[in-house]
Amino acid sequence: MRLTERVYLVGSGASGFALTDRYDCHVYLLDGGDELALIDVGAGMGVAGIMANVRADGFDPASIRHIILTHAHGDHGGGTARVRAALGNRAKVYLHTDSADFLREGNEEAISLDVAKEFGIYPPDYRFEPCPVDIELEEGQSLQVGDLELEVVETPGHCIGHTSFVMRHKDRTFFFGGDLVFFGGRILLQNIYDCDLQAYIASLVKGADLGVDVFLPGHGGLTLDQGQRHIDDAVRNLKEGLVPLNLTYSRR
Repeated sequence: MRLTERVYLVGSGASGFALTDRYDCHVYLLDGGDELALIDVGAGMGVAGIMANVRADGFDPASIRHIILTHAHGDHGGGTARVRAALGNRAKVYLHTDSADFLREGNEEAISLDVAKEFGIYPPDYRFEPCPVDIELEEGQSLQVGDLELEVVETPGHCIGHTSFVMRHKDRTFFFGGDLVFFGGRILLQNIYDCDLQAYIASLVKGADLGVDVFLPGHGGLTLDQGQRHIDDAVRNLKEGLVPLNLTYSRR
């Protein structure tokens, strides 16, 4: 699904547009000209559908050289090993330094997958498959995807190592926010060990001056213009001493 000249939506689950497996987050394809990148990969059960959507949009999956993850939760990073294998194990994997070992080790407790299974969010037989991480991300790094450049913005709070990405192209600012903030300024606080409200607040405030045009979160609605208003809605609540409304959704 073409969103803009350089950005496509190639995966999305029950909390989005139901393009692929129900457990998938939004999976974005970046067209850098001579190479491609995926931002997030879903839970792993929808890999065939993601690859089919890449082809349907006119691209060869073999040109995907980068797998860039906002965080390691199952619906965003759980499918990394399967996607990387489907790409011939040639694509580089990017994840924040604070959570890179979680993926390398397939550590289900570190990403609270054990708790999520108890809550019934994932099926009991779902597994977080280990996968190499080639590049560990930190604040201020720049990532090159062909002729596109992404800035790394550390946005912990939803979980350890949560990262957002800012891309500027043709005088427009794109924001790939993962689970930081959603349409209407909602957030996603969860009953897990590494969800930190104070870190979350600090991360939201960092987004107040980005001037976002294209707002591309990990779930739910997205917008191709005036995207800053969704971040501002959340920050406005904070300035009034409140916590933004929490997102509720189902993958089932």
